[in-house]
Parts: sequence; structure tokens; C-alpha cells
Amino acid sequence: MNTVILFPGRKSDLVSRVSALPDIRVLIANTTEELRARLPEAEVMITSNRIYEAEAAQVIRELGKKLRWIQFTTSGVDKAIKNGLPEGVSVTNASGFHARRVAEHAMSLLLSVIRQYGETFAARPREVWVRDDVSPRTTSLERKTMLVIGLGAVGQDIARKAKAFDMRVIGISRSVGSLPNVDEIRPREQMLAAIAEADVIALGMTYDETTHHMIDAKAFAAMKPTAVLVNVARGLLIDEAAMIAALREKKIFGAGLDVTSEEPLPAGSPLWSLPNVVLTPHIAGAGGDNTEAVVKIFADNYALYRQNAPLGKLVYGPKIAPAAR
Repeated sequence: MNTVILFPGRKSDLVSRVSALPDIRVLIANTTEELRARLPEAEVMITSNRIYEAEAAQVIRELGKKLRWIQFTTSGVDKAIKNGLPEGVSVTNASGFHARRVAEHAMSLLLSVIRQYGETFAARPREVWVRDDVSPRTTSLERKTMLVIGLGAVGQDIARKAKAFDMRVIGISRSVGSLPNVDEIRPREQMLAAIAEADVIALGMTYDETTHHMIDAKAFAAMKPTAVLVNVARGLLIDEAAMIAALREKKIFGAGLDVTSEEPLPAGSPLWSLPNVVLTPHIAGAGGDNTEAVVKIFADNYALYRQNAPLGKLVYGPKIAPAAR
């Protein structure tokens, strides 16, 4: 019998679906205190990057002595890595299952910037008809070039949606080949040259030490003054100070941001008030019930786990879950 701990275990549908899998016993922890009491029995954990705070991370490292595998219900595991994952444990994520939602949000941010929704919406409480003010700054996507940096599930779906707006799409990827809806794929070494060609730069890659501040002052200097930056990935992909300077000085047209370097965005940040920024509070993946997708990802990996086979969507640790410690 494999003992799996759900932290948190508030979603009854998820608990019941996981409990129905073969040879499994489910424990639930909704608080750090409950985690402290029940974790020592568990070989497998299902958790979320969102709640992987420093206190929980310490408990997991100290008391998760039997842990072999942690399955995240989120794509990102950056907070967990920052706060400290246990050594020698296989860690898998849930990347890809909400790609269409995130890509949809990316296009919404982009359209909000180029169609001047921010200024238009701000005028409503004042009951001011701002047509003559915003019309000269309103633009279109037709025949424009989008650069998608990162061609995983999210990046590919952004590209697919961009094609529906009659855009040319360039992709930046570690592996250069061919993909549907991408006119040209270039290696990361050619990113600055591609940025200089782009009317829209959309970020869809994962964050790690190799992508920290990938979009820096040099990248902003390479952008067209009419360029729009869209980020639905991670805030630390961008040098935020360099971005704020470029936006303030109108070296780029605008930015649509669902993520920031620090979240929640601190009071007093210029991003709250810059008129050429559309900002949402890290909600690109929201909408709908994720239970079905999460259960499928876990169930597929659980079958591999029982066979001592390599796990899918591995982001950290050994590909095959180690023997019980």
C-alpha cells in the first residue's frame, strides 16, 4: 500500500479520485501542523507551488524521510525550489494542462495594450468619451511579427492564436526544428536579433537560473519603439528595473503583464500606475476545474511509479523515484 499525502487536501473531488487509484492510502493535510503530524508516513506527496511556503518547505525537508516523489498540481515549482525541496526526491509538475487558458490570457493582455483598453476603461468612471485621444495610439496585429520565446505547450498555443490574427511568428527555442504555426525557429543565441524584428515579444518559457533576467537592458535596447512585451510566464525572466525605464521613457509601446518579480506586486511600484502597462494578478491559468487534468497527470505518473519506471514531467531530482529511505 502506497501512502499519498495531499497538501492541501481541500478539494474533495481530487481526494476521491486519487483515493480510487489502486493500492493507495490517502492522508490529508490542510495546515502545516497537520502536515507535520502526517507527513512521516507518506511516500508520495501531491501539493501546489502556491502554498509551498518556507515553513512548509522546512517541515517537508525535515520530516519527509519516506518521501520518494512529489507531484505538483501547478506548472511552476519556482517557489518550492526557492524555499528548498528535499534532496533525492523525484519532483514532477503539471505543465501543459492549462496552456490554452494561459495563451488566451496572453492574447487578451496584448489586445488590451494595443487597443488602449486601459485608458478607455479608466475614462468610464469620469464619463469621458476618449475616442479622439486613444484612436491615434490604437494599432492592429495584422501582418505584424510576434516573437515567442519558449515553445513549450504555452508558447505553441500562443503561436497558434497569433496566426488567427494574421501574424508572422518567430520562435526562440533550445531545440531548432519545425512546429505548426511557427514560421521560423531560431536558437537562443539569436534572441536579440529576433527581438529587433518583432512587434510583439511574448514570453512562454520556464524560469530557472539560465533564464533569470533574460529580458534585460540589452533586450529592451534592441526592441522597436512600437514593440509590446507580454509576460504570462514568470516575473524574474525580466529585469524589472530595465523594463520600467523602457516603459517610462517610451522606448517600447507597452507591456501586458500577468506576473511580476515580486508577488503580490508591492505598493508604490511604478507598474501600478504606468499608463502603457496592462496588469493582471497572476491569473492566466485561472478558469474552470482542473481536477480532471491533474488526476490524469498524477494517475499516469503513479502507474510509472509502481513499475519503477521513469516519471513524466520531471523537473527536479532523479527520473526514477528512489527506493524508500
